[in-house]
Amino acid sequence: MSVSVVITCHDEERTIEQAVRSVEAQTTFAVVDEIVVVNDGSRDGSEIVLEQLAGEIERLSLIETPGLGVCAARNRAVREVRGEFVAFLDGDDFWTPEKLERQLPAFARDREIGLVYGDFVDFSRDDATDSRIITVRRFDPESPHHLRDYFVHDGPIMPSTVVIRRSVFEDVGFFDESLRIGEDTEFYLRVAEKWRFCHVVGAFTFKRRHISQLSWRLDALLPSAALVTQRLSSHHPELRSLAGRRMARLHAKVSADCAMKGERRNALHHNLAAIRLAPLYWRAWATLVLMLAPASVVRPLYEGLKRPWHALRQSWYSA
Repeated sequence: MSVSVVITCHDEERTIEQAVRSVEAQTTFAVVDEIVVVNDGSRDGSEIVLEQLAGEIERLSLIETPGLGVCAARNRAVREVRGEFVAFLDGDDFWTPEKLERQLPAFARDREIGLVYGDFVDFSRDDATDSRIITVRRFDPESPHHLRDYFVHDGPIMPSTVVIRRSVFEDVGFFDESLRIGEDTEFYLRVAEKWRFCHVVGAFTFKRRHISQLSWRLDALLPSAALVTQRLSSHHPELRSLAGRRMARLHAKVSADCAMKGERRNALHHNLAAIRLAPLYWRAWATLVLMLAPASVVRPLYEGLKRPWHALRQSWYSA
C-alpha cells in the first residue's frame, strides 16, 4: 500500500508548514510514498518555506504553477503522482496523526470502495480554541442507491478529509476545471456513478475558517449546482424526479445563509423557491414559519435549540 499526498498552496506562508508537518507526523507515515505540494502562484513567502521543508523532508516534492486555481492545481499533481491512493490536503488545513491509519483500512472492506472520507473540525483561531466538530452525512457503502443518495444529499465532503484510489481518476477522469465553484461535488458525483463511498467515524482533519470567508455567499454555488444537476439528470433518467428536491435543499441552505446575514428579502425568495421546487420539503416550510415569526420569538428559540443541536451532533460523532 502506498499513498501520495497532494497539498495545494496559494499565499499560505503562515500555515503551509503546519499542513506538511501534519502529514510527516502520521502514525502510518511509512506508507506515504510522496508528498507533492503545488505552489499555485503564491506571492507571499510560501516558496521560501516550502524550499526549506523540501530540504528537510526527502519525500517532499514541489510543483510550481502560475495561479491556475485549486482545481487545476490538484489535477496537475494527480497526473504525476504514483501512489495506489491519493489523499488531498489544503495548505491551510492540517490532519491529526491518526488520519491515514484510521481511514486506509476502509478500502479493504470492498474493492468497489473508491473514496473514503470523514468528519472535520471547523476552527478559525490559530490555537484552535474555537474548534467544533462538524459531522457530515454518512453514506452507506452497502447501499444500492449510492448515486441517488449523494445526488440528493451532496455533502459536505471536504477534500482535505478524502482519500481516493488512484484508479478512480483513471476511471472517471479529473476535476472539471471549467467549474470554479463546486468542482469537488461534481467530481464526487462522477465517482458515485461507478464507485462507492465509505465514511470513517472521526474528525481527523482540522479545517481552517478564515475571517474573509464570513462574507462568502452560498448563493454563488447555485449556478454551478444547477448545471451539475442538469448534467447528471440527463445522464441518469432515474435522477430526473429528484432534481427538484436536490435544488430545493440547496435553495433552503441559501435561504438560511441570507437570513443569518440579515437579508430577509433574499432569504424569503430562496425559501419560496425551495417550496416551489419541492412542495413536500419540510425544512423549507419550517424555515418559512421561522422567517415569518417575530424576531422576538425566533431569536430565543434559535438560541435555545442551538446548544442541544450541537450536543446531538457531538453524540453522533462519538457514537
